[in-house]
Amino acid sequence: MAIARRFAAMKTATLIFTDLDGTLLDEGYRFDAASSALATIRERGIPLILTSSKTFAEMVLLRRAMDLIHPIIFENGAGVALPEGYFRNAAGVTSGTPLQVEHFGPAYSEIRSTLERLRSRHGFPFRGFGDMSAKEVAAHTGLDEMAAQRARQRQGSEPGIWEGSEAIRRDFIAELNRAGLRAVSGGRFLHIMPKVDKGEAMRELVGRFTAAHPDIRYRVIAAGDSPNDADMLQLADVAVVIRRPDSSWMPLKRREGVIKSPEPGPAGWQRCIGALLEDEDNP
Repeated sequence: MAIARRFAAMKTATLIFTDLDGTLLDEGYRFDAASSALATIRERGIPLILTSSKTFAEMVLLRRAMDLIHPIIFENGAGVALPEGYFRNAAGVTSGTPLQVEHFGPAYSEIRSTLERLRSRHGFPFRGFGDMSAKEVAAHTGLDEMAAQRARQRQGSEPGIWEGSEAIRRDFIAELNRAGLRAVSGGRFLHIMPKVDKGEAMRELVGRFTAAHPDIRYRVIAAGDSPNDADMLQLADVAVVIRRPDSSWMPLKRREGVIKSPEPGPAGWQRCIGALLEDEDNP
């Protein structure tokens, strides 16, 4: 009975974890269509944790552009960056607070060495960002060369282009698995990374929020559109699946607590996240 009373008396709060490319960002890397929901999130002080395959260098700029002060999860969960003192005194954190980076797997140099060994031994036709110039990365991504250079500043994963058959790709993935790595399909690239994922990184941060605020029961919302988002969407209380440009939605194993956006990209994100924020106003 005492436990039930304590649970009933707990405050509730929302945490939002969101993918970027194809979700909060459109094909031109803009988020204007989601500006209204972003403004509401900032006004209410809801932690919005950007969770992406993008590098730390890329995400720092996007976090600043969105006027956010919360942690980020970069390179599909290979690492997190936490504002100094965030879990001790979030109210004292500003946009200028230094970020402390933590890694959850081998260094980028180790991943590159493994890829070189596998390609030398088996001839796998995979070209990673580390094999490309900034100009080539720009051509594949639509970024300008300066932004493409930031995308090449990897710390714990390697995105790239697969240039072979599906059968050889399966062999490549099997060899990566034996080497302690995994391959995850993103919106545009095949990502070679440690055996971690966005879901594990999300669970780690939710645990830290809970430990810092044991009197709060968190409702976790996650939004994404690609297979590399599936793990965090499965774990969240509410999964927001963003419609893809081909009008499809990524399939999920779960059926309960799933919202599918009627539109792709940030317009769909705005519609779904905006509706969830309105539901908070009218419980």
